[in-house]
Amino acid sequence: MADYRIVQPDALEATGTAVFEALGAPHDIAAEVAGHLVRANLAGHDSHGAIRIPQYAGQIAAGVVHPAARPSIIGGRGATVLVDGARGFGQVATRFALVEAMSRARVHGIAGAAIRQANHIGRVGDYAEIAAAEGLVTILTVGGAGPGVGAATPFGGAARFLGTNPWSMGIPVGSDGAPPVLVDFATTVVAEGKVKVARAKHESLPPGCITDKDGAPSTDPEDFYAGGLLLPFGGHKGYGLALASALMGTLAIIDDAHPTMAGNLADAREGAELASRAAGAFLVVIDPSAFGDAEAYRDRVARVTGELRKVPAAGTGTVMLPGDPEARTTAARRASGIALPDDTWQAIEAIASANGVTMPEAQ
Repeated sequence: MADYRIVQPDALEATGTAVFEALGAPHDIAAEVAGHLVRANLAGHDSHGAIRIPQYAGQIAAGVVHPAARPSIIGGRGATVLVDGARGFGQVATRFALVEAMSRARVHGIAGAAIRQANHIGRVGDYAEIAAAEGLVTILTVGGAGPGVGAATPFGGAARFLGTNPWSMGIPVGSDGAPPVLVDFATTVVAEGKVKVARAKHESLPPGCITDKDGAPSTDPEDFYAGGLLLPFGGHKGYGLALASALMGTLAIIDDAHPTMAGNLADAREGAELASRAAGAFLVVIDPSAFGDAEAYRDRVARVTGELRKVPAAGTGTVMLPGDPEARTTAARRASGIALPDDTWQAIEAIASANGVTMPEAQ
């Protein structure tokens, strides 16, 4: 079992911002990425939190991530927009695309955005939360597929061909600032980041998550990093959603000769043909007011979900809504701090020290 350091969210965010600035990101970009990572930690998704700082630092050093790059609109019409991330931070490109789609949805009722040439976009649920806070409904997915792509195998397969290809949906609830209904999941039994966290904690994974390089079931995170595979959840169901994610993301690269979402396809092997790859992010934003009274919609959602909570199984107390765990964990961690395993702390500390950044105080 790992030992932990407890750090306050604001202090961790400040350190992350300073690290990314030292690595070449302008302050606003550095703050956007660091803030996104800390919100993931707060929500309980440590796999997409500060543990990613060393990964991003390594990608910057390798030239995969261009830390000062800014996204731009390169296509689309009317209610649609095509965003090029310029191989910068995926969080910056996706937030840019989301804001643009939100603006267009206010005009057209619904808007879609496709994003290409970006890196790891982080926790997809974060974007749905942002839109829901503005009263908007959101569907977002990011994925990759192709020979040697990602770390997941298709149902019935025995080779890496898919990313974890997550989906997120956010629906606003009521008119009093209540947390949204938030669906946020990878299409594998566990996301690769969860394997990374288990490795940092020196813990085993639950059965049925991964195989070793020979396809034999394993619970040891080290077997995954030695060439193992992530398995789709629900067999053909997770596989189907994973493939759909990648193919919808491909709307971003129809006319791109060098398709990549670099961070999500970081495991792509040399020799995989570009024409056989699918990669990209796609999101849809819906303004309920295009279909009727937006407040009435949110109130109906509140009534339905309120009744849903009243049908718990014996001994469970209440039915939780998708998004409840994140909201509760965020409240708890804002009060008590974020716990980072020593392995994660030391990896961040090494990057910070090498770049003249002071680590935050920790218990």
